Amino acid sequence: MASINLTRQNGPFKYDAYLGFSVYDMPLVDQLREKLERRDILCYPKYDPAFSTQSVQTAIREGVARSQKCLLYVSQSFIEDQWYTFEVAEVLNKVKRFSRDMLIVLKDPHLVEMPSDFSGYTELAADISTFENPGALDCLALTLKKGKYFCTIKKCVC
Repeated sequence: MASINLTRQNGPFKYDAYLGFSVYDMPLVDQLREKLERRDILCYPKYDPAFSTQSVQTAIREGVARSQKCLLYVSQSFIEDQWYTFEVAEVLNKVKRFSRDMLIVLKDPHLVEMPSDFSGYTELAADISTFENPGALDCLALTLKKGKYFCTIKKCVC
């Protein structure tokens, strides 16, 4: 897995995507991260063992500020995470400053109701296994790189 030491050299953002998730969702999100990085998407994950000395608060602040897009994997454990309120506030503040399109929400399929924090934002209610499909993964990568958005669950619309 690539380290978050790799960054983009040009432009205001050093990463393509900040990945927000619960520590319990880390194995799933790490698999997605590896696939995205193979498609030249530089990711800044909230939890990264390479930066275990960095505080979670610092990781959230830097990750959100230094990334072009924010991809949040919203599960029940994410909502119950002690950093949820801080993290969502950081992301939504960035959305207000830049664009609603910079937030992509992946909703865990087991989550019954999406938190009201995300009402009005586009969400992709999909199991991460959806991205086993190379076409869906290509669309997500394109969304993170170019800003094009796909909004159907199992079918990619780029």
